[in-house]
Amino acid sequence: MNVILKGFDDSAGKPMIETAFKGLKIGTCINVMNDKKQWPELDCENQIFIPAGPQRAGDYSKIDWSEISPLDEELIEKMRACEALFMTMVERYANYKDMPYEERKRQYFDHLRYWDHMIEKHQIGLLLMNSVAHQCYDQVINDLCKLKNIPVWFFERMPILGVASMEEDFETTGTEIKEKMEEVRKRYEGSACASTSTEITSDEEATADKKDEIDLHPLFEEFCKNQMDDKDPWYMGPRDPHLETDSFIKKWGSIAVRIFIHKPKYFFRSVFSPAFWKRKIKQHKTSLMYDRIAVEPDLSKKFIYMPLHMQPEATTCPLGGVYTDQNLMVQQMASHLPPDVLLYVKEHPAQEELCRSPEFYETLKNTKQVVLVPRYFSTHELTRNALAVATVTGTACLEGLFKGKSAVMFGHQFFQYAPGVKRVHTNEDCKRAVEVITSGQQTHTLRDLRIFMKALEETTFPYAGAPETPHMSETWIERAVIVGEEMGKKVRRYF
Repeated sequence: MNVILKGFDDSAGKPMIETAFKGLKIGTCINVMNDKKQWPELDCENQIFIPAGPQRAGDYSKIDWSEISPLDEELIEKMRACEALFMTMVERYANYKDMPYEERKRQYFDHLRYWDHMIEKHQIGLLLMNSVAHQCYDQVINDLCKLKNIPVWFFERMPILGVASMEEDFETTGTEIKEKMEEVRKRYEGSACASTSTEITSDEEATADKKDEIDLHPLFEEFCKNQMDDKDPWYMGPRDPHLETDSFIKKWGSIAVRIFIHKPKYFFRSVFSPAFWKRKIKQHKTSLMYDRIAVEPDLSKKFIYMPLHMQPEATTCPLGGVYTDQNLMVQQMASHLPPDVLLYVKEHPAQEELCRSPEFYETLKNTKQVVLVPRYFSTHELTRNALAVATVTGTACLEGLFKGKSAVMFGHQFFQYAPGVKRVHTNEDCKRAVEVITSGQQTHTLRDLRIFMKALEETTFPYAGAPETPHMSETWIERAVIVGEEMGKKVRRYF
């Protein structure tokens, strides 16, 4: 068994991997991690440490390319989809400096050549990742392994619940939950309140759908209860205070002092760089631009609520696919709306100046039937008064489901098969979703959601990873062992 491990370098990574591979013999283990502090003790003939920092930076300056197999046209052509995704994904590392197309291309080809060589040389038979690929180099490894029919497993983290599942492809994530839902539904058929006409419209009706019929673990029960309230969930943190001021000096003054103290070389390099000042001033004006053009929403009108994602994050790239450019989502939805329905678009409260531009906001503003809503406006009020909630993969969709609203999802997330979710990948998908939403049809019930939560409970396991939820009953290490045991079961079944 020859494996690549990626990202198991926090305090939970070591016990997780040691538990998973306990009693198993490994030939070669390539471990990509930040440092060797969490180096696992394995029964392994050949362990290769590859520091993650240079990988993220696309830095292969210490590689002797004369020893690395060259690329050929066939491989490059087969990996075109990966190349296109990489060019977008690498933007997360281009925010603090200009990265021209030639540099992005160089990094991609270096990653492709190096990892194709490593996979072939060491006859890799399994890729295990601590999360979905989202750091550029891991996307290349991921797609190379899939091209070579090498199993790829990663953890689909659900931080809002503190659980996870093991997945093979982000586009099909949640398939096991979907299958389990049918099993759960059949299990609870014939119970006293099984009517599918139960709508989520009042406390009285919610009580009628007796919760003890579909008994949930306290963690999932509490989650359901919280979703029915208008309280901000624990994971909805406030906007960074330094972003609240309109003054450029106030916003960056204290941060500049910290950089001067801890990174003086970077400080002086930035201060004397015209490109740095040009970029920062443009970003500052972009942030102020949104606040200037946003208007108070009229909640008496018919509208679909569309909260934007914070970027750069894996929730849009890669999970959003082409909808990483959120303007595409807005334009597609707006084009299918009836004349009397608006699209209320709200910027993410935690979004900084990165990944935004004046052109981005101008395009939003000029899109027919789109209204930009102040970022401080209550998401609960918008959800409660909306016809539906639409996002790339955001938890606002899941929150909306529990308030009786249909959800429109443009990307891929663990709840993409949940009742009430309309998945959009084509114009026809979007058209059908809008027709159902504007017709006033009730597409899911509270009972349906409880069945989904039961299926979620039975297909996931406690996860040891940041951020910690307030509902953890096990210690960090206990969770790491549980994850390792789940991983070990799958490894043993496969090999």
